[in-house]
This record gives sequence, structure tokens and C-alpha cells, in this order.
Amino acid sequence: MSAEAAEPFPLHRRSLSRRVGAARKSGNGASSRPRQPVVAVPVRDEVQRIGGLIDALGRQTFLGDGSNVLPVVLVFNNCTDDSAAVAIAAATAHPRLVLHPVVVDFPPACAHVGSARRLALDVARSLVGHPGDAALLTTDADARPFPGWVEANLSAIAAGADAVGGRIVGNAEEEALLGPRFAERARLHLLYAALCDELSARIDPLAHDPWPRHQDHTGGSLAVRAEFYDRVGGLPAVPSREDLAFVSRLRAAGARLRHDPAASVEVSARTVGRAFGGMADCLRNWAELAEAEAPHVVEAPASVVARARFRADLRTASLADFGVNGPFAGRLDISSREWRVRHGDGSLRGYLVEQLAPDLPDAPTTVPVAEAIAELALHLTAAEEIVRAA
Repeated sequence: MSAEAAEPFPLHRRSLSRRVGAARKSGNGASSRPRQPVVAVPVRDEVQRIGGLIDALGRQTFLGDGSNVLPVVLVFNNCTDDSAAVAIAAATAHPRLVLHPVVVDFPPACAHVGSARRLALDVARSLVGHPGDAALLTTDADARPFPGWVEANLSAIAAGADAVGGRIVGNAEEEALLGPRFAERARLHLLYAALCDELSARIDPLAHDPWPRHQDHTGGSLAVRAEFYDRVGGLPAVPSREDLAFVSRLRAAGARLRHDPAASVEVSARTVGRAFGGMADCLRNWAELAEAEAPHVVEAPASVVARARFRADLRTASLADFGVNGPFAGRLDISSREWRVRHGDGSLRGYLVEQLAPDLPDAPTTVPVAEAIAELALHLTAAEEIVRAA
């Protein structure tokens, strides 16, 4: 990667620095201060789709008043096509976009989405000085952010969130090509996931992430305050699920993660993707299972409820419960020094949840989805009756 590739538009960068500096001087507090968004995107061989992403970013309502600019870092990693040329050409139609293309060939062991997204976010972070001025946003090269995506993320951060997971919506036309059996499987799974999340929100309510919300926090749409990006040492450059590892790292550091339905992104429904274990692999697996009419089984609602209750207990338990004779004794491997540091900076509860009751994307699936949906609906009905009776 050359210096020219990392910073192709130095005049725009200096302009950006003046803008965020002015914002810092005029702000009265972290939540009220205007934030400069910077978008970071990993790209590999997306010549057919990258133009759509650039157009979607160029049509953001954030740019509507004619004074804002939107820096976009594109890391073209190990590309063999003309993705970079297509992206640069598409950006000429959107003068408020400030492209920062980075062309890099990672060695084979590092040639994956984790390395590319990490580099994109690191370059995005370098474009702003004071971390309190900036929000780092990331999405995928085949995505189409809704017009209000940037503003929705900034609004959530201004309201107190440290990080924002955006709602992921599949491209309807491409999903239709996967057939009616896939569509039914997807419908049931989304309903099951939404019921799980609503029930979890009732059992383990979070003031910073109230219902209604959604359950997505993937690389298709993530935003983070720059100071929290610094605090956790950036995104883990792992070969797969780098987004989930990043979110876990953020929450363990005490970040308030908001799942804002207004921050929405459309993604492709292709079944051959760029990232191992990514959405394309998931969709292909679903399509194959649907066509084979394989049983559709999901995690047992009892396990979902137990995890939510345990998380609620961890957030409210007395710290004495983690002592030698407490109910959580022996379950946490943490030094006394780290305990004191996390207790002092407010991250201890989040750390406890991530260590002892983390998300389980590969949880055992044992219950037919229709049965699970019915059971979750009963749990929610019972919860509503308790609230009415109170």
C-alpha cells in the first residue's frame, strides 16, 4: 500500500480536518456536539455492485443541505477486477462524497475480510484528529444503505449510544429467485428471531437499547464512536465473523450498543460471496435445506430465556456474589487489578455478560421452528399479563 493510495485527496482531507475542528470548538458536550461520519468499506472483486453502493452513499440525506461532506474509505483488497475504477467513476456524480481508495494485496494468510475491514476502519480513524468529533461507519461493498442511514446512526450516537447495529434487509428481487421454500424458511426464522429478541428485551431490559429494536449487528451496518474504537484497540482482524468479535469487544468495554431500526441497509441475496462464513454462505445453506425440505430447527426457547435471565442477574447482582462464597464464584477468570480497572471505568457489567453469557450464533438447534414460535408467543403473553396486573 503506497502513501498515495492511502491518501489520494489531501486537499479534501485538510478541509475535513477544518470542519471537525470547528465542530469541536462549537460543541457543548459529547452527545450534543456534531459528529463527522466516515464510512469504511472492504471491497474484493465487486465490479458489478460497488457502483450501487457509491450511489446509495451519495444520496444520503446527511448530504442534503449541501454543506456536509462524507468521506468514504474503500479498501480494495486482492482485487482482480476493475472495482476501484468503477467506484471512482461512480463518485464523480456525487461531489459531496470524498473517496479515499486504498489498493492492497494482503499475503494469503491475511487475505480476508477481517484484515480489509480493520484497515478500512483504521484509515477512516486516521482522517479525523480528536476522537470525540467522529463516528466510524462500516458497511459491505454489495450493500445499499437506505437514504437516512448516516443520519440515523448519528442520531443514535447523539442520543447516547456508543455503537449502533443497523437493520439488515435482503434484496427482495434476489431473494425471490431463491424460491418459495426459501422464502417461507426465511419468514419463519425472522419471526422466531424477532420474538426471541422481544422476549429478551422484556427479561433483560436495557435503557440504551429499548424495544422496539432489531437483533442485527453485523458488518453490513455498524457504527461506533471513534473514542470507543480507540478504547478497544480497533476491530479484530480475524478471518471470519470479525464484526461479531468487534461487537463483543465493544460491549465488554462497556459500550452502549443500540439496535436502531431507522439505521437500515439493503444487502444482496447472492449465494456466492466474498467472506467465508458470511451471509452468502448462510443463504446458500438455507436455500439447500429448504429445497431438501429438511427440518427447520432452532435454539430452544428455554435456552434463550435462561440466557436472558442470567444476563439480567449479571447486570444487577451484588459484586459480592463473585466473591469466594458467592453464587458466581469460580466462573470468571479475571485478575484483581483488571477487576478494579473495569469497576472504575464502568465496563465491569458488560465484561461479565460477554464472558459468562455471550451471544451464541452457533447454539444447538433442537426445536422445530413452529413449535418454538408458539412457545415464545406464550412467554410474551405471560409477560404482558404480568405487566397489566402490576
